Amino acid sequence: MARETDDELIVSKIDELIIALRQNESKNADMFYNISRLFARYCGRKASVLKKTQILMDYASTIQPDNATFMSEIGFQRALLGDY
Repeated sequence: MARETDDELIVSKIDELIIALRQNESKNADMFYNISRLFARYCGRKASVLKKTQILMDYASTIQPDNATFMSEIGFQRALLGDY
């Protein structure tokens, strides 16, 4: 993401990462959270990337639905998109 300016390439690589995480770490909610949080902070409020990070957070919250940290992160990322 630091070297590429092509948003489509970034989104496709994140899609590949999501697929790999679901195949190899499907029960690791903390990993989904940490990766989502990292990309959300680093993307510069690009809506296409934030939509993908929300997919990661939604998956993490389905694994651990009672985790308040995950819910607050979902709220933060939606605020970055202006979805209050």
